[in-house]
Amino acid sequence: MNAIRRALAVALPVAAVLSFGVTPAQADVGIYCVDSDANCGTFYYNSGLTGSRTTFTGFRGTDGSIWDLASYKFLSSGNGQGLSVKNNAASFYNGSMQSATIFFNSGFEGPCDTVAALTNVNRLANTYNDNASLAFGRYVQNCHIFN
Repeated sequence: MNAIRRALAVALPVAAVLSFGVTPAQADVGIYCVDSDANCGTFYYNSGLTGSRTTFTGFRGTDGSIWDLASYKFLSSGNGQGLSVKNNAASFYNGSMQSATIFFNSGFEGPCDTVAALTNVNRLANTYNDNASLAFGRYVQNCHIFN
């Protein structure tokens, strides 16, 4: 019995670390919204939905939310191509059927802009060139609201 307890004493903490240490699935990344039923948001390097762009979609069991935009680059041709999406986006298109919220800080924190479904934003307000995370379907008080 003591051997079983010792084995469990070692196995349970290891299992807890493994299960909590797993990162959630990432969103698909490309340059177009391709499915109107999926969450889909496109960041643009320049104001007016111009310059290079990167699109995040919630395919493969994810909702498309991004905890930290630091590892993503602007993909399409145009001004900003190859630069980090984090702290470089000036405009945004929400191609999903629910709101999208862009946050100033990673981890869905800080000042934010909430963009209604199927809405273009020619110039972000609270997160203009200071954007670090993206969430779909979250209501956050005190965000700038784009309808």
